[in-house]
Amino acid sequence: MNIKLFCKNLGLILFANFLMGCASQLTYRNAIAQESQSSEAEIKSERLLIEGKYPPLGSRSAYSFLSQQQEYIFNILVAEIARLNGNYILAAKTFFDIASKARDWKMAERATQAALYAQRYYKAAQAAHLWVALAPNNPNAREILVNILLSQKRIDEAVVYLEAMFDHTQDNDSLKSVIENILEQKNPAIALKLLEKLIAKHPDHSVILFAYSRLLIQANQFKQALEVLKTLLSHIPDHAEAVPLYAYLLNSFEQYEEALQWMKKALQKKPAAHEWRLIYARMLADAEKFDEAVKQFKRLLSQHPEHGEFLYALGVLSLQIEQLPAAKNYFTRLLKSGEQVNMARYYLGVIAQDEKNIENALSWFKQVESGSNYLNAQARIASIFVKQGLLDKAVEHLRNVPVANVEEKINLIQMEAEILSEQKRYEQALEAYHNALELKSDNIEVLYMRSLLYEKMGNLTLLERDLRRVLLIDPENVGALNALGYGFTEYTDRYQEAYELIKKALALRPNDYYILDSMGWVLYKMGNYAEAIAYLRKAQAQQDDPEIAAHLGEVLWKSGEQRAATDVWEKAQNTFPDDEKLREVIDRFIR
Repeated sequence: MNIKLFCKNLGLILFANFLMGCASQLTYRNAIAQESQSSEAEIKSERLLIEGKYPPLGSRSAYSFLSQQQEYIFNILVAEIARLNGNYILAAKTFFDIASKARDWKMAERATQAALYAQRYYKAAQAAHLWVALAPNNPNAREILVNILLSQKRIDEAVVYLEAMFDHTQDNDSLKSVIENILEQKNPAIALKLLEKLIAKHPDHSVILFAYSRLLIQANQFKQALEVLKTLLSHIPDHAEAVPLYAYLLNSFEQYEEALQWMKKALQKKPAAHEWRLIYARMLADAEKFDEAVKQFKRLLSQHPEHGEFLYALGVLSLQIEQLPAAKNYFTRLLKSGEQVNMARYYLGVIAQDEKNIENALSWFKQVESGSNYLNAQARIASIFVKQGLLDKAVEHLRNVPVANVEEKINLIQMEAEILSEQKRYEQALEAYHNALELKSDNIEVLYMRSLLYEKMGNLTLLERDLRRVLLIDPENVGALNALGYGFTEYTDRYQEAYELIKKALALRPNDYYILDSMGWVLYKMGNYAEAIAYLRKAQAQQDDPEIAAHLGEVLWKSGEQRAATDVWEKAQNTFPDDEKLREVIDRFIR
């Protein structure tokens, strides 16, 4: 290299640094001033770029090769130093000027990035337009430009560049990447509008159709999403993602059997589709078709013998169908695999408990160190102690369990209170609930459970106080509405107030058998026997429950249908021979 040229370039470098030290503040202020005034001009420049009319390059013939190189190096240095100093506005402007004159797409890319860092989105769009113009086959350039245009809600312009991508590339991965960015837009309405424009011009494009269906699902437009997926599957019947998504939509319409048949037929055509089979197996389990689900998970396990998820699923399903030896085998293998170790220990403890091997069960539960079943394991340990007549030991165990946070501590205190309440140690249970509320005074669940304890203790005033507090925190808390309404019905003559509370609860959860029972009971107390019987029969159809049977029998008896009442009670007593409330009602009316 010519020593004079080297020295001259070194001088340029030093001079550039000097300029950054002495003049950057002025240039920075000028850049900001230009930025604030140039939005309209930049949009106009973008229009010129779209039309292929680029900014004037200057008279390049007026420069010698050497002077061009010197100017190029100098401007790059200014831009780079500005970028390193965090002066992204100056960097963006300088990189853009270089890219415009030198027709260098890399400089346009840097200008775009700098403008984005500076949050000057019109400048970023201008630079990205130039980048696309200089590198028309660069998917990154189009993708970034589309995202910038979308952020400015310039839908029609974004569509122009998206259509070009779909017209000129067969790279579905690149297209999917762009579509994913569209789907992640903070404003779903904009994304939906964009895809609607795209699908109008590309009605059969699989990437657009699938993305459109996903966006419709996000917008809760399930019926339209189903039609879009039908179109997609008519072109690509074995589309890897559309096949299970179609089944999901069928499920959302409560067409459970159709969804299962759809997945079954899909697997018959493509039996090696591992992901489909996993989804089908889970759907079978959700539908409580446990035997069929076991078959599918076994098939998956045969291909992946130590797969933790399959071993776990088979273990749980085997418990559901009461195949304890099989369940033990799967959980033992899961433990050996090193996956979901605490889950395996917990269920091995459950199996040992079912087999009446109490010491073994305790050993397994004590080895559960963390995870979703950690507290369940502690509850089972306490329950075993209670069954052994060691109530104080159960309470002591729960009080000494290590916890990670306040919520876990509250859960343990609740367990303690419930155990004490079941043993009719109401005062101790009440103290435990007080302790839990000292940790978190507005814990709805603890307040609700304490109110039920007050009911057992016959303290309606404090029951109402706690439930009113729950409703102050959560006015649509169904449990509190129903419990307060039932409490008024059972222990007072505030029947109209009770009716209004239960009516609101029933509107929120119309098929809940507890609330249906409460409604039947308050209507009975208000003298409306016929309507009360209708609600109580509906409740009993939902759930075979001794309290509902006791209520229904009483209303039937009072209505003059003693034979029907006796039939209801006898059937319930055969199913629930030890229920105290049922026995008390029968004794009161018959014996």
